Amino acid sequence: MNPLYAVLYYGDSQIRFEGAGTVSQDGLIVNDSGIEGWWGAPDLKVDVTERASGNGGHDVSSDAILYASRTVTVNFTAIGDVRSEVLDAVRRVSGANGLPVRLRVVDDRSDTFVSGYVRPQFGSAWNERFQSGTLTVVCPRPERLSWAVSQLQLFPVSVMRGGLSYGGGTGLRYGLSYGTAGAASNVALLTNQGSSPAFPVLTVTGPFPDGVLVQWSGGDAVEYAGAVGAVPLVLDSRSQTAVMGGVDVSRNLTRRSFPVIQASGSVSLRLMSAGTGWVTAVCRDTYI
Repeated sequence: MNPLYAVLYYGDSQIRFEGAGTVSQDGLIVNDSGIEGWWGAPDLKVDVTERASGNGGHDVSSDAILYASRTVTVNFTAIGDVRSEVLDAVRRVSGANGLPVRLRVVDDRSDTFVSGYVRPQFGSAWNERFQSGTLTVVCPRPERLSWAVSQLQLFPVSVMRGGLSYGGGTGLRYGLSYGTAGAASNVALLTNQGSSPAFPVLTVTGPFPDGVLVQWSGGDAVEYAGAVGAVPLVLDSRSQTAVMGGVDVSRNLTRRSFPVIQASGSVSLRLMSAGTGWVTAVCRDTYI
């Protein structure tokens, strides 16, 4: 197995760039110039105020150390036994133009991805069996996210106010982990083994007739005051928004302290609302 390969996902398609020495079934390899902008941090966005008297500038707090969008460049070669196969590989790469993409890079035990949009470029030299190129991926979000996702579920401790039974979250059709106890619970522990803060996404599946309240370590909470029925409610920690059926319903948030998991940290979530639905919490290890 090649220790390095990259996969570009766009629309319903995916194309694979093998590491040097092996050609993918898509006729593409990462050439000797490799992948630029993957391991390093993006440009800094930090304003430093110089001291009016004294050396240097004023200290910068950790929450003021910010990064610009990430740009990744895949240096690749399209290869074929005949020119038509080379051009087929070129067309596969160009098919990502104008579409949102995910670029996944597997490098030994590291398996992470970025999201953005692309600009493919190709060399001017003509060869029947080779075509050099670069694939530039501009990523508005600077973080790399783990391909593996941590997904946990929380169930209400009561069907209705004053009840004592665990919620009736029936109809689950896929394997999930229930927090740390191995049984249906209103508590779940999310972890982030990356080097940058992670932003969980909470999907609330109703019914929760009186809304939903999720607390976490330290007593902070996010609370949605509207009823949640057949259409799931999505609470996004990064954008700090509530969305239902593609419509922003953040106006119904009465508490807006969304959970954030610090690098190499964890957060314990607790579902405090009555109902017969459940909350799915999704998080990925996050890196700068």
